[in-house]
Formats: sequence, structure tokens, C-alpha cells
Amino acid sequence: MKRPEELRSYRWFGGERTSRLRAFSHRSRMRQLGVAAEEHLGKPLIAILNTWSELNPCHMHLRQRAEQVKRGVLEAGGFPVEMPVATLSETFQKPTPMMYRNLLAMETEELLRSYPADGAVLMGGCDKTTPALLMGAASANIPAIYLTAGPMLRGNFRGQPVGSGTDMWKFWDDARAGLIGDCELAELECGIARSPGHCMTMGTASTMTSAAEALGMTLPGMASIPAVDSAHYRMAAATGRRIVGMVWEDLTPDKILTREAFEDAVATVLALGGSTNAFIHLIAMAGRAGADLTLDDFDAISRRVPWLANVRPSGKYLMEDFYFAGGLPALLGQLATVPGALHPERVTVTGGPFGEKITGVPVHNADVIRGPDTALAAEGGVAVLRGNLAPDGAVIKHIAAEPRLVKHTGPAVVFDSYSELQERINDPAPARRAAQACPSTACCRFPTTCSPAASATWCGSPTPG
Repeated sequence: MKRPEELRSYRWFGGERTSRLRAFSHRSRMRQLGVAAEEHLGKPLIAILNTWSELNPCHMHLRQRAEQVKRGVLEAGGFPVEMPVATLSETFQKPTPMMYRNLLAMETEELLRSYPADGAVLMGGCDKTTPALLMGAASANIPAIYLTAGPMLRGNFRGQPVGSGTDMWKFWDDARAGLIGDCELAELECGIARSPGHCMTMGTASTMTSAAEALGMTLPGMASIPAVDSAHYRMAAATGRRIVGMVWEDLTPDKILTREAFEDAVATVLALGGSTNAFIHLIAMAGRAGADLTLDDFDAISRRVPWLANVRPSGKYLMEDFYFAGGLPALLGQLATVPGALHPERVTVTGGPFGEKITGVPVHNADVIRGPDTALAAEGGVAVLRGNLAPDGAVIKHIAAEPRLVKHTGPAVVFDSYSELQERINDPAPARRAAQACPSTACCRFPTTCSPAASATWCGSPTPG
């Protein structure tokens, strides 16, 4: 256990008032902030990095959650300081928030390095936010814990549950086909995303927050709790309490983010039927943590991990159903019964072994969270492919495609750019021209028989990942 003089913040504030001029200056500025000496000296200073924004609906409740985190920090004897960081909004940021993932990672790292932080609570959830915050924390390597934003409540359209980010594709195609009009779309706009929180399907956000929990960077059960559920408030306070303990224990990310942790995160993503984007992010995160991870690892792990989560877009249910069925701990408990699927002895932010909190967790709805004997598929829901179209490897979420799309023979309609596709996608003429000009595979830029890799891109509607 650390002593107060071993705290990182001690370098800024010192002990005796006459010890150093710079320490005197730092203490005087804390008084300028209205903070008395007894409020912070000798206590872990906890930086709360908040990605809240008024233009990020996934995170619009995080200002309130920060207050619960602060309550937990104070209860445990720490001193909380909230600091804003960049918000990556998948819903509004163009051309893509992927361009800014590493920017947020750098901001996270440099804030934690340059300020007198003894520990950090990272607050985020929308797609690229999770890898960015964890990458920055891994590089700074001070005790850190992740508070995920949580999925929004299930959507509703005329009595049927709908998923944000996935069902919109179906309804938009219906609108293009003239099956629904402005009235229906206006109603759908108000019902498809109806609370704070990230998408409630197993898209990138839920996949990556679940991966963060599997890595051991959140308290158990964190990733599945709906954003507006009172359990989310309680988890925020618990996260604040736990980070103070982690500081005294000197439990840093390098002790958690091991090769074994990343293997378990990959296994979790595959068992969830998670987003293909997880491959990109987990490889980057592992590289930042000094753990080697490649597409070959994903491929090897997928051979021994069954698909267990019956959650959209590949399955039937939404994240709220997943939470009430037992959430990620219940799924991990089922996955742990598969020989060699997980590493239960590795350490997590709890300070205890990973397997401790997933053993014997009950499943309350066996159709939502399957066991190995009733798995939706014997192997993971995402596949790694190699061939002449992608010699360095490609990733496909084949379980999100209808069986008829896995293999398809027909004309290939090729576009030179995304803007051209946007201009011509509703024009029936390209299909007719392709049929006339491409009677065989010989004259097509791409073969007319679509492989599984091609089916998601050229043979069917793209699924958000």
C-alpha cells in the first residue's frame, strides 16, 4: 500500500509549506480554487475525464454521472476533479469520428501525465470513445477505471421494439420503396432513440464497452446497465470509490491489460456476435498496451468460441433485454464453461481474479443468453477471410447477413466512389446495364459470384458495425 508521500500529487503539493517554492505556488492556486488544505493534501487526487457534450446524445447524461462518481471518490477519502475531454459523437461527427480516436487518446494521455492526477475515472461509451480513453490511460499508466455510458432504452415504433443504428436501414429502404411515408418516418424519428445512452444493439458501442469489461477495466456488470437505470447511478458511485482503492494499491493498467486480457476480450466479442470494428480497435489497444494481437489471433479464437448472445443486429433482442437476462457477467459465466475460452486467474480493476465475478452468475432468459449447448452457432459470429480481394485479411460479420446472401451469383454493379454510389443507388439503370455488359465474370471488375466477404458490401445492405 502507498503512503501519502508516495502519491503522484505529492510532487506538486509537497509536505511542509517551506519545502519548495513551486509546491507553495501549487497550493496557493488550490486555495484560489476555493479548496482548503485539509480537503486535498495527503489524499488521492482523482481526475474524472468526461466526454459529455450537448451534441453527443450517447453521453448527454454524463455530467450527472460525474456527480455520482465524485460522491464515491469523496466517500472513499479521495479528492475528485472533473476535466472535460473531446467528445466523439458517432451520430454527428463527419467525415467519421475514427479520424479523431487517436486525438482523444493523446489528449487523455497528456492530461493524465501533465496534471497532478493519482488516478483517473474515464467516462465514455460511444464507439471510438472507448478505445481512445483506454489507449490514453494505458500510455499514461496511472491507476484508471472506466465508467461506460450504458445503452439507451429500447426503441419503439407502433408497438414493436426497434434498435437504433440498425432498424433505421430497414425502415429507410421501406421509405425508398414507397411502403412508408413522412408520417411514419416522423413517428419513427421520435421513437427509435428515446433516452440518453449509446446504441442498444450490439454495434460498436455495446461491443467495445463489453470488451472493456472483459479486459477488466470496469467494475463487473458495468457495460450492460441501461444509461438511465438507477443501477447506473449506483455503479458510478461504486466506480468512484474503487478508483481510490486502486491508487493506494498502485493497480495500474499495465497489470490489467495483458495478452491474456486481450484474448478474453476477443473471445467476448466473438461470443457476443459483436462489431467488426472491434478488430480494428482491439489490435490498436493491444499495441498501445504492449500486447501483440493480430487477425490470426481473432481467427484462432473464433474456432473455439460459440456465439451466445441473441442480440441485434445478428439476433432477436436488444441490450435492455440482455441486461435483464443477466448481462455480460452471465454471458461470461456461460463462456467460461467452454474449455480454454477464458483466463479466469488474471487480475482486474477489482484487485481480484477475473473469474471470481463471473462464476455461477445466473441466466434469467436462456433465449437471450445461450449456453454452449444451445449456442446460436458453434463458432464466433465474426470471421477473418483472406483471398485475392483482401490478401492481408478482411473481416465479415457473416451472422448479420441472411443465409441467401452468404453465397450469391449475379451481376456486379461497381461504383468508383461513395459519392457516385449515393447519386446512383436508387437508379434501376445501373443494374440493367450491368446485366447487359457483364454476362460472365470475365469482364467484371469484381467477380459476379459474391464471396461471404463481398456479400455485405456488394450483395446486400451494409450493416453498421
